[in-house]
Amino acid sequence: MKKSLYSLLLLFAVINIQAQEISDDLSQSMMQKKYTFAMQPLQRYKWRFDFEMRLGDGLGWLQFGPAVYYGKRYEDGNNNNPSYYYDENDYHFRGWRYISLREPFSKVRGGGLDVNYKQFFNPALPPYFAVGLSYTHLKIDYWGYSWENYTEDGLAYHAYVLDYRTQNINRMGINTYLGLQYTGKFCLFDIYCGLGFRYSLSEKNKPPFNNNMFSYGYTGMAYLLGMRIGFAL
Repeated sequence: MKKSLYSLLLLFAVINIQAQEISDDLSQSMMQKKYTFAMQPLQRYKWRFDFEMRLGDGLGWLQFGPAVYYGKRYEDGNNNNPSYYYDENDYHFRGWRYISLREPFSKVRGGGLDVNYKQFFNPALPPYFAVGLSYTHLKIDYWGYSWENYTEDGLAYHAYVLDYRTQNINRMGINTYLGLQYTGKFCLFDIYCGLGFRYSLSEKNKPPFNNNMFSYGYTGMAYLLGMRIGFAL
């Protein structure tokens, strides 16, 4: 009985020593990293690339995340087909072939930048907390109705016509989220989720593209969810 107890205690001691060695190795590996480079896949019409640098010898990191937006949603490969157009009252029906979480548009392009501060809780463990700011500028081309004035035979007329237009959006944001970052010898894998606040400014007398939190011109609280893959040096 005593031999079995001693053997069990010895096994626990060996496991604890090995776990501590693994933790020390992970801690040393993490603390040796100075920079990370990563991209965020699975985002339609958006390409974001992150650069991070460790602040001093601590657990804090500064992240810069420039993003480029570009995408087309033409029904026939060009912008001459207005059958897919923005209708504030029934846009899901008008664009039934392209039912999505965003309002109909023909083309989107723009860019933005996120600047976040990341703080790891322990160098040997993956969890971290991050907070930061973001700015995005977008140009959205779309087919939509608007009132036009014209004169015919000396009389003034008002017509509600369908035409090709462009909306400019400037969006500011605050980010707060928790993540798990697994850093190996060179590669890293990161998943995160959290909450943010978005405030958007757009041109008046044009669709604001703010139907829900996935809209480009949305103002309000928004969920944050993403994945990053890259490498560390």
